[in-house]
Amino acid sequence: MHRLIFCLTIMCSLLGASAWTSEPINRRNAFSKAIAVPVAAAGSLVIAGSPVEAAESGLALAQFQDPKTGIKVKVPSDWIASVQQLPDRRTVNLWMDPKDPKSLVFIAFTPIRDDFTSLGSFGSVDQVAVQTILPKGQLAGVDVDAKMLSAVSAKQSYLFDYLQTVPNVQPTTHFRTIFTLQQGATGGAGSVLVTVTAQTPEERYSTELEGAFNQIIDSFAKA
Repeated sequence: MHRLIFCLTIMCSLLGASAWTSEPINRRNAFSKAIAVPVAAAGSLVIAGSPVEAAESGLALAQFQDPKTGIKVKVPSDWIASVQQLPDRRTVNLWMDPKDPKSLVFIAFTPIRDDFTSLGSFGSVDQVAVQTILPKGQLAGVDVDAKMLSAVSAKQSYLFDYLQTVPNVQPTTHFRTIFTLQQGATGGAGSVLVTVTAQTPEERYSTELEGAFNQIIDSFAKA
């Protein structure tokens, strides 16, 4: 049950009931679909020719570059990597700490309609934060508390830093998330919403992984 709630928290960390339906993606549920990531990803992911460097925490990082969108970001090179192609055309790349499955980094690629011409199509960074990060709500019948620490627009992207807690079920978890839009990345007129998220229990974030997460976020670059 605890693992189920944890997985659901990942998938619902950006709200939108329509993320669970087959309706067309709109400005409210596009972010929800981008974050609805199954933890049990299949397949393998290889980062070829990427130099490995040590983060301040000692976590080894290597550069990942997506060949279709061109985005670049450093990811944990020693964590278990996997890829999943979802039926709705989304692609998810996942890196999970083999010693701590609650610590992970994932990148979701969500194709969207061509009338989404910029991140501003979804609203301002503050509007997206209010609409998609749970201030306090319910998930699978339990209370979910969330606190936004930072919401800024930078690197032609929206950057969010926030906490989530499921009382008596999941300890406080720290999330660092980047949203960006890549025009024409589908090979046609459409665009791709790229979501990069790093998460870990707050206790581990504050004592071990904050420096590594800072490097991951700082390393993000668009083509």
